[in-house]
Amino acid sequence: MGCGRIRLPSYINIDIMTDKSADLLADLRQLPFADGSVDFVYSCAAIEHFGRREWVGVVREWARVLKPGASLRLSTADFSAAVERYREAGNVDELLGLLIGGQKDDYDWHGMIFDFRNLAAGLVDAGFRDVRRYDWRETDIGKAGIDDFSQAYLPHMDKTNGRLMMLNVEATRA
Repeated sequence: MGCGRIRLPSYINIDIMTDKSADLLADLRQLPFADGSVDFVYSCAAIEHFGRREWVGVVREWARVLKPGASLRLSTADFSAAVERYREAGNVDELLGLLIGGQKDDYDWHGMIFDFRNLAAGLVDAGFRDVRRYDWRETDIGKAGIDDFSQAYLPHMDKTNGRLMMLNVEATRA
């Protein structure tokens, strides 16, 4: 969901922009799938593009298309990590893209920030249960060596000593 320029093999890559790597052009708020017809949803760096009054409705739509018991894997900017990084480095400039988006086009703006508590509460409200963090290294994407934003660190690309800046969670469709 919201694949951007990263194309994942064996996934149906969905985006609203025509110049991206999408297999399917669609608005993530209204998916062209039947109720309970999807086995798995992965969304990386997309949910923060929806506003604070809209995002729960978006994940509710994702719950609609998922089969009961199926999983949602979601990665979004982690506000708690951003606060800690700012306390360490004192450099707001390195956090701007994470917090407000790249602002390269009409869709590249962030309308919401998350920590685990508010993300988990919204997911439960949208019809999910068992919300938990996941380690990107243990996913099919991580094991395949595909570098997506779920692996965003500061300092940039320092996956050994840096701070993971993404909130990576999985949840089960109730």
